[in-house]
Amino acid sequence: MHSTLKASAALALLISHTPAYAQEAFDLGEITLFSNQVLTELSRSGTTTEVVTEDEIAAAPETSVSDIIATLPGVTTTATGGAGAQTTLRIRGLGAGYVPVYLDGIEISDPSSFDEGYDWGGLTTGGLSRIEVLKGGQSARFGTDAAGGVVNLSSYRPTKEGFSGQSAVEFGAYGTKSASLGLGFMDERTEVGFSLSKFETDGFSAKSSGTEADGYEATRANLFVKYELTETARVGATLLYIDSAGEYDESSGDGSRPFNETNANKTIGARVFGEFDTGAVTHEISASYFDIDRLDSNNFGSTSYLGKRKIVGYRASYEASETTVWTFGLDRVSEDSTAYGPTFYSSTMTSAFGEVAFAASDRLDLTGSLRYDDHSVFGSKATGRLAAVYRLAEDVLLRAQAATGYKPATNGQTATNLSKSTLFLSPEENTTFELGVEKKYGESGFVRATAFHNDLVNKVVYQNACSTLILGSSGGCYAQSNFKSKGLELSGAYALNDVWQLTGAYTYTDAYRPTGRAGRVPRHDLHIGVSGDFANGWAGGLGVKYLADRFDKDDDPSAQNYVSTAMPDFKSVNAHVSYQFNDSTQAYLRVENLFGSDDEMVDSYGTSDRALYFGVRASF
Repeated sequence: MHSTLKASAALALLISHTPAYAQEAFDLGEITLFSNQVLTELSRSGTTTEVVTEDEIAAAPETSVSDIIATLPGVTTTATGGAGAQTTLRIRGLGAGYVPVYLDGIEISDPSSFDEGYDWGGLTTGGLSRIEVLKGGQSARFGTDAAGGVVNLSSYRPTKEGFSGQSAVEFGAYGTKSASLGLGFMDERTEVGFSLSKFETDGFSAKSSGTEADGYEATRANLFVKYELTETARVGATLLYIDSAGEYDESSGDGSRPFNETNANKTIGARVFGEFDTGAVTHEISASYFDIDRLDSNNFGSTSYLGKRKIVGYRASYEASETTVWTFGLDRVSEDSTAYGPTFYSSTMTSAFGEVAFAASDRLDLTGSLRYDDHSVFGSKATGRLAAVYRLAEDVLLRAQAATGYKPATNGQTATNLSKSTLFLSPEENTTFELGVEKKYGESGFVRATAFHNDLVNKVVYQNACSTLILGSSGGCYAQSNFKSKGLELSGAYALNDVWQLTGAYTYTDAYRPTGRAGRVPRHDLHIGVSGDFANGWAGGLGVKYLADRFDKDDDPSAQNYVSTAMPDFKSVNAHVSYQFNDSTQAYLRVENLFGSDDEMVDSYGTSDRALYFGVRASF
């Protein structure tokens, strides 16, 4: 089976759509994926999977991970200000609560937040080596929160035997300073990767009408260790530490003096694992821990948010034949969260899952996944996924996927409603479909088209005021509605000549609720870029972003004081140029918002003016 499903040569840039990525656009290399329970060659996966490699991350004209991911088809982000501001990522219209995020195998989605989604505002590329985005329902693979997709991040890894490393520094607009360091060691039995990154900026006013700058600073450290005890046994561990603090503006404006709205965040995470081979069966046992402590301070006082997540799991893969691999396992997730007081709200989820990867022929690969979840509050539910890829020709792929999802209300949502004696929230259920075709043009480029459909029932939405039928209640609570999105993703890349490459991605998304269009999901999302190596050691390019037909507000339209604001089209251009001194040292200049557009991503919240940044990268 390894000969057919094990990761091997594949087209690395099936997903790279900004000029920063074009230089590596048509490079072939070994790729491992998270789209199935076993490592799978990209061309044998029925799940639409986007991959951003380490070289592409380094060459991107942006340092915010959310800005890089937002160039991918089907992915959008919105931010209420600059670095460190609340930033939400959506895949095909489904927001943070439906897209869990993993870093080195540790789930870093925030259990202290009310939707338990990940806030992308403070994550920069320093110390990261790989980004993978899985689209469509992935609950059968990753659990209940993955109704819309999954993002997997990897920290720095050594790529050659012995000691190696890399470093980078950058300075620029708004008093921004950043630095990162990666150190690694690798031999026949050992792999160690350590990365440390530091980011500081004075920032700009989060509110467009604001007068004071909103700064941000963050420190992140990652450690990955893996050791081969014997030819059949391996052990490893990953560690994560984040310490960040930033300023923000209240939704009504700057607030009143002394403008003391701040957020602070301390996060630790750890995961240990062991892998053991017993003939045709490979076993993995793992345990992970994630702890986040947030403090939100403003003119009304300070609020502490605490969240903890513990996961223990077992997985076994059985190579039944040259064409079939079975995977099965168990895991248990416990989450605790608290806000506005010392009381912790807890829940547990016990799950059993199975998957079969079947190479039906040298042209057709099929994957079926099934998961059974038992929630301590909301009971049990089974979810499934079927994915297929058919190689119509050596350079033409057809992909299809159908999946179901299940998402119980979070601890914060449940606790909020119980405190107001509101009705019990029913679990959310999602059904997703997608169908795509991909055509490659040798090493010159590719084109790809994917149609998708999401149908989410019982979506939990926040209401500014609870029903008047609820006696003695005040403030907001959660109700339920439905959500649907459908659309088309188009993407491609092409080498115009030996120097210049063209890349592009366009997504049409029609996202709506029973009462109208869904907020902050543009109907048209376009990214176009051109880049190249145009002289001895010199390289550069331009990237254009254009969003059209969009509305602000992410609240339920039935909520009190809801205002649906039509937003003007959003346009921005980023540019970059670099000079390669030698094989190990590069200097670069990048410009965000080259033409100084004052367009807003979120109504009344600012975006960067024209901003220049200079940096140097080195490897050793």
